[in-house]
Amino acid sequence: MKLQKLLSGSEPLTQYYIVIIRVVIGMLFIYHGRELFDAKAMAGFAAWLDKDLHFPLPLLMAYLRTGAEFFGGIMLIIGLFTRLGSFLICFTMLVAGFVVDKGDFFGEGEMPFAYAAILFTIFLAGPGKLSLDYYFFKK
Repeated sequence: MKLQKLLSGSEPLTQYYIVIIRVVIGMLFIYHGRELFDAKAMAGFAAWLDKDLHFPLPLLMAYLRTGAEFFGGIMLIIGLFTRLGSFLICFTMLVAGFVVDKGDFFGEGEMPFAYAAILFTIFLAGPGKLSLDYYFFKK
């Protein structure tokens, strides 16, 4: 492979880059969302949402956040409903960045904002040709 082709961002190579980003981010969020299946962890998270952040319906919010991370991660990995999955997780990360970390972009809130930027990029770029979205819904 020529160096010029590698650095030019040509269409065939770009499709592989999108898959790599989708799969890696998807794995990270499945890992973070795995507590969806741990009732004790969910109760603890809901208690924190209630006590420290004063979220309404904290148990529901806990399940919505964790479900978005877990199922959104699956959507990203398999490339099915990719834009929906990236939107759900991006929204979750923006809530974490602005509400939990109080918009501290260069401090504690750095990771949620970084994730949100990556997920928004996936949302805009779409799943790419190497996805189930492309297979089922190609134009």
